[in-house]
Amino acid sequence: MHSLSWYRGLLLAVISCVGASSHAWAQAATETVDPRSYGFNIPPAQVSHPEHLFVLTDDENGSPVVGKVHATVGEHRIVLLPDGTLVARHQDASPKTERSFAPTSTEEMSRRLQAKLGEEFAIKTTRNYIYAYNCSEKFAFGTSRILESMRPGVKNYVERMRIETHEPVVPLVAIMFRTEAQFQQYRRMPPGVVAYYDTLTNHIVMYEESRHLQAAPELAIQQAISTIAHEGAHQILHNIGVQQRLSMWPMWLTEGLAEYFAPTTFGRKMQWKGAGQVNDLRMLELEIYIKSRTGDAGGDLVRDTASAARLTSTGYAAAWSMTHFLAKTKRTQFAAFVREVAQLRPFQGNYDVIAPGVVPHNMALFKAHFGDELSDLENRLVAHLQKQPYTDPFAEYPHYVATIAVREGRRIIRDANVFHSSELANIWIEESVKKLPEHQRASAQGNVGAARNRLVAEQVARQFIRSGSR
Repeated sequence: MHSLSWYRGLLLAVISCVGASSHAWAQAATETVDPRSYGFNIPPAQVSHPEHLFVLTDDENGSPVVGKVHATVGEHRIVLLPDGTLVARHQDASPKTERSFAPTSTEEMSRRLQAKLGEEFAIKTTRNYIYAYNCSEKFAFGTSRILESMRPGVKNYVERMRIETHEPVVPLVAIMFRTEAQFQQYRRMPPGVVAYYDTLTNHIVMYEESRHLQAAPELAIQQAISTIAHEGAHQILHNIGVQQRLSMWPMWLTEGLAEYFAPTTFGRKMQWKGAGQVNDLRMLELEIYIKSRTGDAGGDLVRDTASAARLTSTGYAAAWSMTHFLAKTKRTQFAAFVREVAQLRPFQGNYDVIAPGVVPHNMALFKAHFGDELSDLENRLVAHLQKQPYTDPFAEYPHYVATIAVREGRRIIRDANVFHSSELANIWIEESVKKLPEHQRASAQGNVGAARNRLVAEQVARQFIRSGSR
């Protein structure tokens, strides 16, 4: 189990040492929080959640509006403005009112977006969304197809889990830039981020022209629409009453559930596949893990993913795999888990992190719902993943055949596997040799060869294995 160096790397990659998430029902009704970590420039104080409290304030253009209090933090209020933006207001600048909250109309939100983004942006509206874009019509159309098909599907799925939902209070906004430079100028983001959901503005923001578009256009499109669906899932869940904005779910569930909803088809029928379909991009990242698992898996992947405060790309794949496995094989427990986490209110769930980036409360919550036999759970997870139908998104690109031949007396024992990179192929050979009995290791011969695509590579692998039985 512990000889897999790549596997250990996966576990370390799951965890980062900043941020926190956990369940809030163990928290008191008032809890001291630091709103600065959420993007509000107000001091730490106790938080509370008044019901149906409306206040008079100004919107970001200085116009007087009625806002709805999302939470209070000491002498400040987090106020939901009519356009869906969350802002901080001192209580002296947001007096209570008996007037009712009236969301901004689609027409007015469209006008404001046009004024903010400029005349080069097209603005299109549907019953559920406002799309603002200067990208190609093809990209904008594909984005709208995905989001429009996702929204009712996600809503129906969570309702089957006996979670109450409601219609979004304000129209959902998607902003699409043509280039990465324009995207970064709008808001500076870390390298590699191609889209995000902004919980303060309630917008999803993305760009079209990936640096990989010319080198591998179909793969770049597939990665783009998967990201769009992922961020769209965040936006939907935050607007239909499932995940309250500013609440801190366990990170593996926050991202794993978005990945669970992310699979899409592309081409002429670009649309959402539906909840729970295999996420090919995440299966690809788990390729070596799935192919290398034999015997007791140990439970480390489950333990480290469930307790992680932040996730890397590989951590997202692990979170998706856990979500898919639990949602498919432990439906009752998973639904109960999500229902409990859905009780988190704004600023709740932000527990302390201990080194190396672990939230102990999240592990305790996980075990309360799924048991503490993590090794058995991970063995079942591996078996579940190995059964899933999977379409390699790199199928038409070069693949690598890893082969091993081992002498056992007069017999030659052969094994082979196929990977999308030579690095993974070499890792598989190295780890496979380590698993051999000591007396066989010296005679083991490994080799990596290239093939023009996955189909050819699989044929070569089968021929190599069959040649050992002659």
